[in-house]
Amino acid sequence: MENFKRVFGNKDLGRAIDVGTRRGEFLFRMKEYAGSYEKLIGIDINVDELNNLKSKEEHNIKFQFMNAYNLEYPDRYFDAVSISNTLHHLNDMGSVLQEMKRVLKVGGYFIINEMFHDCCDNSRNTHGMLHILESEIDTELGKIHNRTFEREEIIRVASSLGLNSLEITEYNETLEYDMKIEKKLGRLDDMLLKAVNSDKYEYFCQSAERIRCNYNNYGIKRCTQLLVIGKK
Repeated sequence: MENFKRVFGNKDLGRAIDVGTRRGEFLFRMKEYAGSYEKLIGIDINVDELNNLKSKEEHNIKFQFMNAYNLEYPDRYFDAVSISNTLHHLNDMGSVLQEMKRVLKVGGYFIINEMFHDCCDNSRNTHGMLHILESEIDTELGKIHNRTFEREEIIRVASSLGLNSLEITEYNETLEYDMKIEKKLGRLDDMLLKAVNSDKYEYFCQSAERIRCNYNNYGIKRCTQLLVIGKK
C-alpha cells in the first residue's frame, strides 16, 4: 500500500467519478490517500451494493445508480475518472473507457486499477487461478465475467487511450484482503456446485484440484494490483 499512498499523496482529484464502484473500496481509498479532492462520486448498477453504501455518504461523497456505458454527465465535467477491478466485468471495455474519457477534462487524471494474474509470487498466483476458475464458471452460467488480465495487457489498454505522462505502479493489498480471499477459497466446493450440470464440470473440478495443490504448497494472497494513471 505504500506505493499507492506515494502516487496519490500529491494529487488533487478535484471532482472525480469512480466507475463500477461496487462496494466503494477504491473510492474510499482515494478519499484517504489523495492529496485533496472536491467531490467523489461512485456509480454502479448493482442496487444492493448502492443501498449498502448510502449510510457512508457525506456531503462530498455520493453514490449513484448509473450505467457506465452512458454516463449522465456533460463532456469534460470531471477532474479525475477511475475504474478499479471492473474492466474484466465488461462486455465492451472500449466503449466504457471512451465514455470515461469523454467526461474527463483536458489535463485530468484517468485512473485504471486492475489486478493481474501473472506475477512472480506463487501465493498470489493461487488467487489468480481461483479468479480464473470463478470467471469461467460464471461465463458458463451466462454471466459477464472475463478472465483477469496479464500485467502487460493492462498497460496496453491504458496506452491505447492516448493519455499523457503515464505513471505505472504495482502494490499489494493489506492482510485484511488476503484473509477475504482465503475465505473465498474455502467456498470452492460451493462455486463448483453452481456448474454441476455443465458439460465442463469435470474440467472445473480438475482446475479446482490444481488450485488446492497450489494453496497447500504456497498459501494464498490477493493478486498484485497494477495502478496506471495518465492525463488526458
